[in-house]
Amino acid sequence: MTSQPKHSSFDALIAEPNLALAMQIASGTGKLLLDRPDDLGVTTKSTATDVVTLMDQAAEAFIVSELGKHRPNDAILGEEGANQVGTSGLQWVIDPIDGTVNYLHKVPHWCVSIGLMEESSGLALAGVVYVPVLDQMYISSRGLGAWVVEAGVPRELKVSGCTELSQALMGTGFGYSSSRRASQARVLQEVLPKVADIRRLGSCAVDLCLVADGVLDGYYERGVNAWDHAAGELIAREAGAVSSGLFGNPIGNDMIVVANPAIHGDLVAILEANQADQD
Repeated sequence: MTSQPKHSSFDALIAEPNLALAMQIASGTGKLLLDRPDDLGVTTKSTATDVVTLMDQAAEAFIVSELGKHRPNDAILGEEGANQVGTSGLQWVIDPIDGTVNYLHKVPHWCVSIGLMEESSGLALAGVVYVPVLDQMYISSRGLGAWVVEAGVPRELKVSGCTELSQALMGTGFGYSSSRRASQARVLQEVLPKVADIRRLGSCAVDLCLVADGVLDGYYERGVNAWDHAAGELIAREAGAVSSGLFGNPIGNDMIVVANPAIHGDLVAILEANQADQD
């Protein structure tokens, strides 16, 4: 990192040991991923559109190795199969490339996501979302706020001040199966006329950070996994966002809704009216 202006709250944030470690590992992972080979060794997982590359696997192996050196007693859960039991009560939840299709097609909105959770409660403790192509590192630690570091310069994050759903720019995403996409298209038809517009950038973690930064006013999606949102949801909440599932449920695979406080309730109401948590 280059020299930075003094920010007491930012200095306190990056002094937090778990966050500092996550930042270091995310930066190293980003360098690895930017040095991409000509042949990415693309294979598929759940469907023909659910792709994985050799770089997803290499990046996860790198993260797991680094965590093993510094936090050997912590549990690890990763998208590409890392599932290590720990004894410390802490769990790292990692997505080596959130937005693999973007990475494959050289769309810049992909990231490394590293979150730290308390196993017993599921409480998010720290989160880093690093977007290597744009050199943006979004960071947060519980109770210490959220910041983005761009080209070495930190800036505090705050959700938008949008108060009308009709003026809100929303983010969302789509699943891999045809049945899930058909359901999401049905819901999209109901949401789109009631908001300013909708963006689908291809990375849940990046979308959540854009909510934190006030670029997007809200975000919703069905079918995201813990590694997709473990870091980004904390970053958004620490920037002032409200997060939930539907019908009083917490965020989960059925639905995640994250938005600024003024429009969160209205967005949830539309999604509930259209049973957006069901295929």
